[in-house]
Amino acid sequence: MYDNSQAEFEKILRKYGDSIYRIALVHTQNEMDAQDVVQEVFLKFARNASQFQSDEHIKAWLIRVAINMCTDLKRSAWNRKTTELNDECLPAEEFTTGESELYQAVMSLPVKYKDVIHLFYYEGYSIKEISRITEQKENAVKTQLSRGRVLLKELLKGEYDYAL
Repeated sequence: MYDNSQAEFEKILRKYGDSIYRIALVHTQNEMDAQDVVQEVFLKFARNASQFQSDEHIKAWLIRVAINMCTDLKRSAWNRKTTELNDECLPAEEFTTGESELYQAVMSLPVKYKDVIHLFYYEGYSIKEISRITEQKENAVKTQLSRGRVLLKELLKGEYDYAL
């Protein structure tokens, strides 16, 4: 049971903050927006902290809220009426050439594929866990993973031997 103390909140922030940031970055493709989403997610968490029973419940809730907030951000009137000044969301030196091309390929996928690929490969969730987090059936998650892999393979045109 979560005890709603400042120390416990900081522990949760340290434990899940990077993961939530990466999910937000995958969705927003913008560092500043991703940071804003993380802040908002943890503010909501602080307001609702007494309802959680376990760490798994907390993590699943944080991920679901982050995905929802990113979707809301993309739908907002402000976001629809603005354009990016810079296509790069991360400095190039953070990735090697192959990683950067793979990252860009993943970023170019439709959101439904991007989500499941990120949760499966980067966060290490099982299909069953992704199903619960995204509130989809397991077969839908399997299909999205399969289709996302096919799209990635087409985008990368077999240049790299990634274990997809």
